[in-house]
Amino acid sequence: MIRQHYQPLEHITAGATDVITVSDPSRPIKLTADSPAFDAMTDLRRIQPVSIDPAENLEQARTTMIVCGVKLLFVRNAQGNLLGLITANDLAGELAIVQAANSGRSVPELTVNDVMVKLPDLEFLEFGAVSRAEVGHIIATLKAHNRQHALVVDNRQGNLRVVGLFSATQIARQMGIPVFDPVKANTFAEIEAAVASA
Repeated sequence: MIRQHYQPLEHITAGATDVITVSDPSRPIKLTADSPAFDAMTDLRRIQPVSIDPAENLEQARTTMIVCGVKLLFVRNAQGNLLGLITANDLAGELAIVQAANSGRSVPELTVNDVMVKLPDLEFLEFGAVSRAEVGHIIATLKAHNRQHALVVDNRQGNLRVVGLFSATQIARQMGIPVFDPVKANTFAEIEAAVASA
């Protein structure tokens, strides 16, 4: 049913001496463990994820990451559906080296499909659970599953739709913790230390 009438929203005013800041996406919200999880989530309903075709080679994947300033690419088919993920660590990881040796190709010649994390191996967080969670829950989840990233899916309309992304690197940045590349267990230890001292 479509409403016929809407009430106007009330507005507030500011005094001449009030200090009002403006949101700046280039300066993410400072996080604590008690911050709402959504404060740490990249909202893919508003920000287009960087994607790549599974047939592209790893050199193209590396170039795309560098040009776009990201460390994770969504691997999608021609219809735009998610097939998997590939991270900067996957580009020269153990699987890439083994695949290259087995196929007689160099690592840069491998395709994204050769080394990406495929759909059946991905784990998702449910939107409703994330809406009730705090950043500390996300840190604990990433650590428990030894992941650098977590995808958030919304299934309220009957089909799974990826709507968000958590990144250990981004969480560390927003908590004011120096980030080392790649994000490993030592970064989780630093995050936990920061949480404990807060």
